[in-house]
Amino acid sequence: MRIKIWLSEWPLFLVLTLLLVGGLLNQWSAGGSYYLKRQALFMGVGLLVFAGLSYLDYRRYLTTHWVLGLYLGLVAVLVLMALWGKRWLVLGPVSFQPSEMAKPVLIMLLAYLFSQQERPYLSWPLFLGANLLVLLPVVLIAVTDLDQAFLVLLVAENVVFLAGLSRRLWVGLLVAGAIVGFLVGPPLWSHLKPYQKARLLAFLQPGKTQKRWSYQTRQALIAVGSGGLWGQGFRRGLSSRLHYLPAKHTDLAFAVWAEEWGFVGSSIVVVLYGLLVFYGLRAAYLARDLQGRFLAFGCSVALFWQVFINLGGVLRILPTASLPLPFLSYGGSSVLVNMIMLGIIASVLRRRFSFL
Repeated sequence: MRIKIWLSEWPLFLVLTLLLVGGLLNQWSAGGSYYLKRQALFMGVGLLVFAGLSYLDYRRYLTTHWVLGLYLGLVAVLVLMALWGKRWLVLGPVSFQPSEMAKPVLIMLLAYLFSQQERPYLSWPLFLGANLLVLLPVVLIAVTDLDQAFLVLLVAENVVFLAGLSRRLWVGLLVAGAIVGFLVGPPLWSHLKPYQKARLLAFLQPGKTQKRWSYQTRQALIAVGSGGLWGQGFRRGLSSRLHYLPAKHTDLAFAVWAEEWGFVGSSIVVVLYGLLVFYGLRAAYLARDLQGRFLAFGCSVALFWQVFINLGGVLRILPTASLPLPFLSYGGSSVLVNMIMLGIIASVLRRRFSFL
């Protein structure tokens, strides 16, 4: 049985290992030895967290006390961050972005709530209650980081839709969404910061906006295009070496990779991300209970949307957003949280053979 369980998990770990190695190479090229060493440290800690969670039975920590404690702790920290007007919590030499933790915490909360229902569709009270619990941290995150708030809301609503919505609820949501969009849209636009408006305008009207507003996306496209089929070679990308490419070790890390490894290398990375999401969805499909299904599905869509939004911004099929690309972008918070979610997926995958 142990051999069977191990064999079922090695593809997920192999894909993760390849992405981690690619991330280290990318940071070495984009940021030098400083970012390489720090990213290696983050990944080392993340691997320990991944291993611990994969061996831990998810049913033991998906209890009322654990879920409620994590949620209240998250809200308390986010309230402090909103009052300070900061994204990062700095504790000596260590800094952490608390909003990143909203994804696994809300996934656990929704998995716990929805696994208690006895009918195939969400009731109105449960639907409204779950969304109110989601909106509280989302609004707090939006005070300092609108991009992260949108991602958290998107992931949470994906889990809500998996729980099942009746036809009446669907119609009500469409009508309410149209009304809210009509009423909230103009005021929300007026309260956006100049750079946020510029990102949207640069996407919608690329030829009419000032060059300084679309500089980041233009340089990213130049870097991606200059990679050609096979790339310019490791640490030989001109856009990166000559510092034309901004945020090259964070938001635009994929542009560095595409310039150096070309279309072939970029395709390999995209396939690896696809496999990572596939194994997560497979774990959700094979889960023995609703808790495991919601957990694995929520963590999988969280990884998917991070990749999709980041790549969409780099390739200019979406407005640019300040969201890191999992494992290829620099950042301890992102690495740790993604390892937590992958550890949860591995735990669900491992427990699919258990009936107790």
